[in-house]
Amino acid sequence: MKKIIYCTLALLTCIFLSSCNKQSSEIGLDLLDNLVDSEFMDTISIEAYSMLEDTINTTNTSANILGCISDPIFGNSKAGIYTQLSLSGSSVNFGENPIIDSVVLTLQISTYYGDTNSRVDIRVHELTEALDSETKYYQTSTASYNSSSLNLNTGGYTIQPTTPIVVDTGVYNAHLRIPLTKQFGQYLLNHQDDLNNNLPDFLKGLYIEAVGHTGNCGYMLVTNMTSALSGVTLYYHNNSKTNMRYTFSCPDKCVRFTHLDHDYTASTSSNFIQEVLQGQRQIGEEVLYVQGGGGVKTRITFPHLEHCFDQYNQRVTIHRAELVITDVDPHELYLVHPVNLTLQGISKSDSTVRFLPDDDYYTSAAYYGGTYNSTTHEYRFRITQYVQQLILQQGDWSNSVNLIVRGSAVRPNRLVFGGTERSSSSRLRLEIAYSTF
Repeated sequence: MKKIIYCTLALLTCIFLSSCNKQSSEIGLDLLDNLVDSEFMDTISIEAYSMLEDTINTTNTSANILGCISDPIFGNSKAGIYTQLSLSGSSVNFGENPIIDSVVLTLQISTYYGDTNSRVDIRVHELTEALDSETKYYQTSTASYNSSSLNLNTGGYTIQPTTPIVVDTGVYNAHLRIPLTKQFGQYLLNHQDDLNNNLPDFLKGLYIEAVGHTGNCGYMLVTNMTSALSGVTLYYHNNSKTNMRYTFSCPDKCVRFTHLDHDYTASTSSNFIQEVLQGQRQIGEEVLYVQGGGGVKTRITFPHLEHCFDQYNQRVTIHRAELVITDVDPHELYLVHPVNLTLQGISKSDSTVRFLPDDDYYTSAAYYGGTYNSTTHEYRFRITQYVQQLILQQGDWSNSVNLIVRGSAVRPNRLVFGGTERSSSSRLRLEIAYSTF
């Protein structure tokens, strides 16, 4: 009998210790959704309006955007890439009397946005201004380049973003291949010593720009510049060998950034123009907008939330608070919704943006949310801790948050979603489950 008791105590001790070791940031996050005696409301007043995004840092991001889109609501957008190039090894040796056969710029395609049947005119230029590793570059930043393009031909490029490509005898993941002039390739072959001794000054890099498109709406590529499939490859022969190749790559150490231009005056939507460009905030009652690529964000304010429970003298527990965003154009064929959105908290004291206490930086993606639900056409954010702290006046939180496309620097997608009008079934709303004591 004593042996059984000892075993039971040991088991209970292990369970207790295991519970105590749970991360403090997760405690209370897994409360039951349907708590006994909790009350529910979804009529909290919300004010919201969409506006142009501030500058965003696009320096050495995980991916780069290239292409152009014509959007009836958001107007015309173009994205280009400024990038340095690097030797594939410590030095180059092209052999005796190297002669160029062809030159190809390749860009690995991670994903895309728009119409793959469109043809986008992409031009490649040599930089005349060196990129600085100590400088932060934004979506509005530029660098000087030679206006003459290095393209072997013009006319645009279509893409097959999910189709492997056969090159010689190898099969490679989807990528874009842009032939460049032999003159450019021979110029590089003729300056082997300059490449070895002073590459950053001799070959400052490339500017890859999209200048227009044909087809339905164009497209934007999300490219992986640091991939082994991205770079400038010289195909050449010399006095002793044929079928030689050498690739100038873009590893992590290379400076690169995305430049984006948004022409919102091309929008055909009066609501968009009035709200985003003219600042008529009342339009946010009908419809709201967000766009990646440093485009558009939405400011959401809960003007009365801090005092909503004053009658209980702050004796209230928020069990669950969810902000619900509803896509009002879920069947768009080409200009599809973002996969993920995110929220930025705003400091009450100095208006700087911060992670909310519920953000997956502190919690988890499963808890925080923000992922598109293709069944309900909704995004849901769990912001329980933020709401609780706001009500108890804890922390330096304002009663406003920004809604943006998650990874805006590398995601060009856009969303049109329901405004704050209470009579709308697709309205922007805050759902709260709570109890008082």
